[in-house]
Amino acid sequence: MKHDAEGSRKLAKTYLVAVFLAIVCAGLLNSAAGQDQVTVSSCPGQAVFPVTFQIDCTHVTDAATKQLCKPFINNQACKVFPAYHKIIGIKLEDTCKSIKFTIYEDSNWPHPKGEGGLALNCAVDYLAKYSLQAHPNSKIGPYDVHELLHEYQIPLGALPDAHVLFASSMAEATREIGETDEYERLMKNMKAEAPRLEQDLRSGKITGPKQCSAAETQVEESLYIENSRTVYAFYRKLAVSKNSSMEDRQARFNRMFYLVSGPKPEVRKFLLDNGCSKF
Repeated sequence: MKHDAEGSRKLAKTYLVAVFLAIVCAGLLNSAAGQDQVTVSSCPGQAVFPVTFQIDCTHVTDAATKQLCKPFINNQACKVFPAYHKIIGIKLEDTCKSIKFTIYEDSNWPHPKGEGGLALNCAVDYLAKYSLQAHPNSKIGPYDVHELLHEYQIPLGALPDAHVLFASSMAEATREIGETDEYERLMKNMKAEAPRLEQDLRSGKITGPKQCSAAETQVEESLYIENSRTVYAFYRKLAVSKNSSMEDRQARFNRMFYLVSGPKPEVRKFLLDNGCSKF
């Protein structure tokens, strides 16, 4: 009887250890899954959250990088999204009820090399080094103001250039989310680029298909440097159109630049002199 009782106690102990290990393993699996896929449907201090943000990090193999997934998608939902909502004035929720970020590494990137991120209309595919790891010294943690801007610009219709209004919009977004160091860096770049573009255009260094695009960038940056509130006016003065002709695209944007400038006749002349369509 003594041996039977002792055996029962050993079996019970073994059973309890197995149950404990199973619970620990389940917890670890749930924790890993929680890092791999995160959904944000509410933010502190925001009564109504119109767009759900999701992130899929199942393609990220590095454990330290994977830990950045949750703070990244929280910042996209709770900081970057409302910043662009304020700047652009478009209700992205009218076209996207949910936006999903899928993060990859170089080894499993499903798109052509050279593309670090792709906006896919309510979804974004992104390399980790350009999203989760792009701002290692950020005060707020990992974030991105590039691909979400593409998503915001889709409702504008046909664009004259894939990155039109990006310089001023991204700068203003970094200021809105409190990334002052990054804002100052972007402003420094614009203050160097705007006069360089003007000089290159006037000297004939930039010609051909890129000439009008360069002139539009020069005007955009110059107006923003002069008054940062102009970026808000850019979007509100711009007419939305799906007309795919380049003439129409350029005319819409250049008419907007001209109106926001004052209007200033010299801005109109500068754009037309550099091959932009009449407006």
